[in-house]
Amino acid sequence: MAKIKWTNKYSNETGYVASVSAKNRCFVNTFDPAEAKEYSDKAVKGILTKLESYNEAENNVFEVVSE
Repeated sequence: MAKIKWTNKYSNETGYVASVSAKNRCFVNTFDPAEAKEYSDKAVKGILTKLESYNEAENNVFEVVSE
């Protein structure tokens, strides 16, 4: 299982993806790694693709981490 960590390209603020909202085309942020959603290795690729399609990668760098 893996979590998705984000870093803002401009502020260098970091956090984790708590969930992804298809309705709002964005991710819900958390700063607490314990609250971050855990994804299977297969699912994480799809989530990253969704985040890119939602233009979230324009301001953020996403990283898959195991914690």
